[in-house]
Amino acid sequence: MWSELIKIAIRNLTRRKLRTLFTMLGIIIAVGSVTALVSITQGSRMAIEQELESTSNVLMIMPGVSVSIIRAATSTMSEDIVRKIEKIDHVEAVNPALIKFTTIKYDDWILELTIMGVDPKKAQKFFSLRGLHLERGVFLRKNDRYKAILGYLLAHGKFATFEGKPLNWDITPGQRIIIYDDQGNPYEFKVVGNLEESGQSFLAGFLDMMVVVPLDTLQEMFHEEGKISIVDVWVDDVAFIDEVKKEIEKEIPGVTVITARQSVQMVLIIQKMMHNLLIGIGSIALFVGALGVMNTLLTSVMERTREIGTYRAIGAKKSFILKMIFIEGIILTSIGGILGFFFGIGAAKMVVFIFRQRGQLLPDPVVDMNVVAIAFVITLLIGIISSLYPAKKASDLSPVEALRYVE
Repeated sequence: MWSELIKIAIRNLTRRKLRTLFTMLGIIIAVGSVTALVSITQGSRMAIEQELESTSNVLMIMPGVSVSIIRAATSTMSEDIVRKIEKIDHVEAVNPALIKFTTIKYDDWILELTIMGVDPKKAQKFFSLRGLHLERGVFLRKNDRYKAILGYLLAHGKFATFEGKPLNWDITPGQRIIIYDDQGNPYEFKVVGNLEESGQSFLAGFLDMMVVVPLDTLQEMFHEEGKISIVDVWVDDVAFIDEVKKEIEKEIPGVTVITARQSVQMVLIIQKMMHNLLIGIGSIALFVGALGVMNTLLTSVMERTREIGTYRAIGAKKSFILKMIFIEGIILTSIGGILGFFFGIGAAKMVVFIFRQRGQLLPDPVVDMNVVAIAFVITLLIGIISSLYPAKKASDLSPVEALRYVE
């Protein structure tokens, strides 16, 4: 009997191909949007959690009450605090840096990005502890002037401008770029190397689009001699991270000291809120898709009133009619759900690709099989629930009245 019911259901759905297609499209878009959003947010969450593990030894010191790269790029503090920090027990490495938003020029291209001035010796040790290594060339050396190291994406031109124009350049060691100060004065820098890709992580990821230059050179360019924006601190043992944090706050008043773990956890909280918001939006899409299925089945029942009456007249039970309509709904939502899942995965990968082409740091989407299972169950429930009323309406039709029905 079941095979016969499935044949009847498929025949009824293919009878109105365009209507079936558009109904299924609603389910495909709904399931696809949920799958894409969840995959992207899941990928971001996993990348942040990985960053949480790799930065557990890191403290960040910023001037005043500040917890953002924007604040760090607009406020400064005295470079003298570095010596005090280095004397604190369990501090293995420090990376004092001056951060500025500026403009660079390469060939005929002009870009706005972030530039970081670092102490070559201190930065090389800190970067090594953080697992940040050079892909090509050499690191900055003591007494270097107007030398630069580029982030991976910037060096390889693997992004697009705000106008959407792809760069696809390759700035190799030995080539030169122009960096402008806050007054628009140009300075020529020789590129001596570029970093490996940071892996799109939260804290290190912005280095992929950054220029790293000697600290004293950047201080001179922006008239910030003896000033820094941030100090990254590497603690030799994560067990002493809180102890070192308290000691820094005691020795250096007027600064904000946060663990890298704290900053990542802030992002996790925001990411979770966004995740829930996107799930809510996706749920609305699923609800709209369910209404579309119900509307299609109701219209189908009305158009087939005489056919249903004939089935009843030749002895078909109410359960047969109920099952027939239920199967139609489940076929619609199941096929739509499966296609929607693959559409969502493709859409997520496309979104990540587009963002990366524009230089935006977006991790690879991650497909959580638990989410897949839940989505499939929800899709089946949508098929069942949206079929309830049309199936009940069809099974309650009086055979005599149905046979008299004239379209």
